[in-house]
Amino acid sequence: MQRNGAKHSGNGRAKVKARAPQWASWAAGLTGVGVALVPWLSGSVYVGARPVAPSDTLTALLWGADMPLMGMFLASLLILAGFLIAAWNAEMWRLPIGRFLLPSALLILWMGVSTVVMQSGWAGLLRVVQWLVGLIALLTIVAVVRRGVSAWLVIAPVLVSASLVGLRACTEYLINALGGVPNWRVFASFFNPNLLAGYLAMTTPLTLGALLMLGRELPEPRRRVYTALLTVAVWLQLSALALTASRLGMLAFVGAGSVFMGAAGAWRLLSRDFILRLMVVGVLLLGVFWLSTPATQRLTPQAATQDVHSGAFRIETWKGALRAALANPIVGVGTGAFEWQYPRYAQVGYTRSAHNTYLEIAAESGLPALLFLLVAAMGWLARAAQREQPPDPNRPITRVMDWRPMRVGILAGVAGAALHNAVDSDLQAFANLLTLWAVLGLGIALAVDGVFTIPVRAIERRGTALAVGLTVAVALAAFGLGEWYANQGRYETLVTHVPQAAEFYSLARRFDSTNPDYLMDAGELYYALGRRETAFELMTRSVKLKPSPRNLYRLGLYYEREGDLEKARAQYEAALARDPHSLPALLKLAQLAQPDPNNPQLGEEAKRYYERVVEIQNSPYGQIRAVPEIVETAYGFAHLALARHYRALNETVKAQGHYEQALAVFRNYREVTYPFNLAGRALGMYNPERERQILSAYLQTLNELAALYEAQGRSAEASSLKEEYGRLSAE
Repeated sequence: MQRNGAKHSGNGRAKVKARAPQWASWAAGLTGVGVALVPWLSGSVYVGARPVAPSDTLTALLWGADMPLMGMFLASLLILAGFLIAAWNAEMWRLPIGRFLLPSALLILWMGVSTVVMQSGWAGLLRVVQWLVGLIALLTIVAVVRRGVSAWLVIAPVLVSASLVGLRACTEYLINALGGVPNWRVFASFFNPNLLAGYLAMTTPLTLGALLMLGRELPEPRRRVYTALLTVAVWLQLSALALTASRLGMLAFVGAGSVFMGAAGAWRLLSRDFILRLMVVGVLLLGVFWLSTPATQRLTPQAATQDVHSGAFRIETWKGALRAALANPIVGVGTGAFEWQYPRYAQVGYTRSAHNTYLEIAAESGLPALLFLLVAAMGWLARAAQREQPPDPNRPITRVMDWRPMRVGILAGVAGAALHNAVDSDLQAFANLLTLWAVLGLGIALAVDGVFTIPVRAIERRGTALAVGLTVAVALAAFGLGEWYANQGRYETLVTHVPQAAEFYSLARRFDSTNPDYLMDAGELYYALGRRETAFELMTRSVKLKPSPRNLYRLGLYYEREGDLEKARAQYEAALARDPHSLPALLKLAQLAQPDPNNPQLGEEAKRYYERVVEIQNSPYGQIRAVPEIVETAYGFAHLALARHYRALNETVKAQGHYEQALAVFRNYREVTYPFNLAGRALGMYNPERERQILSAYLQTLNELAALYEAQGRSAEASSLKEEYGRLSAE
């Protein structure tokens, strides 16, 4: 690379380059733009096809991140383009030091091994491809970024994007507060506020590093302009972090900020102007805390007491994830398979993730994967935290910028990500995963002795880059286009255009033939069209690819509709084996165990199933939940069945107790969960048939408990229940 005009300063200080080659600028710029766009396109998490009207697809993609796989595809195309440009032109390829690169590559390889051995299928392939894209982004950044313009071509787009995300989050809060929802927690384009908090805990220290660096290095008047803009950027990002009301996200930033101030102080980088700007941001941030309801509510001692379930849920989930990891120490339960493999180890309510990236990696891919991750982290830290001498201002050469403040920001950003990933599964969101890989790449590229350079022949580097790039691009295109058509199919299903929905799902399966969600949804559509054989073939294949309790239960329902009760029972029992706390499966098995549904007196088998439901309600699983606002009506159905059973046996005291508990469940559901489901009608969260079943059970409970009270001479209480019955019947 010397022919490009590079000169070296001593002790690994910055390189002075006349100008970066144009191809390097293009590679760095495309990578930077790809990383900058990813929080807008893929901040959400894939949870299956989401109904998006054809007229709203672009808005859903570019603003709502409702198509995270398509968003991942588009952002990754820019990353792959930068990678191909770098590989096509770089005669000398810069690679990260082996102690970081080797364990990182082994980690991704081990994820692939876990996917194959444990047959986690589509979900495992998605996870491996996501991590591989992150590694490609890192390799591109390390290959082309130097201390100069090429670094800013990556850093600047990320900082601008993070600041705009912060602005969007603040605007989102204002709109909702003015609309009468003052306790709104901001999401921006992320799956939930906690994932947004994890992103901001990673990018805000990076912005602080840029502010410190430019405040020290730029001459007037450019210094005033850039530092003013960066001060506003820091305030916007921290304000958004406060409005997420994520206590653990704020603590992660406090940890990252402590690393920043400690490293900057040890390297003697702090300036009076920088401290004053931080004080201004702090005062403005206090105003945000004072005016915003979610932040103040979540930080009070009363809120901490009320939300104790949140901490307890996390801790119990960590214990369950650890049990899963220790039970499957070599290759885990399968990369990407946490959602359907974890329930058998769970002691608390349902969750899609471990709320701890490290435990999730250990549980999914085995303890060796976690070991590779930790070794890579130590290898990265050994270089990213390595000290260097500042440039000598007295040397008679062109002045060289001091990049140590930016390195401090990178170090603190990774610290923020590491801390928040210890309390949440941030890397499930592709936006957080790719941003972290990019920041790691910057840390290596700007570090002292963070890379080594090897000559690679053109045919080798171009051939390898084309093979890797095309393979990854094909996989990404399959994910993205499959989701594009599946979302339209889901929308057509909601508006009861079944033939059109079936056509869209057929297109989705043509692009992404192994996605179990598309197979299950398509099977249900074919069942609605009367094509029973094709429907059961697709649904059975879906269950084989993703044997989740939910999929097993759904297949059981269709066998039950067909009158094949033995196959239905087998599916419900399989669901219960996967998840010993599967309430829908327990209720169905109880119903199948009762030969005469009109007889209130239960058989022993049915009674055991209903008692198991009540046992779960009173256990930590029923008491410690991720979202307490979602009331589980299965408990109400079980109490109602047991109440009728004991009433038939003239055991009035037991019957009354179960009636009252059933009534409490149905009332709570009607007050808390029903409005939420009703508001989500457009998203398919409202199931009219199920709501009728719940309302019918609610009315039956009121009627029979009122009769019981009347028999006891409690006329006033009976009248009150009858009035409630009348109101519900009128609705």
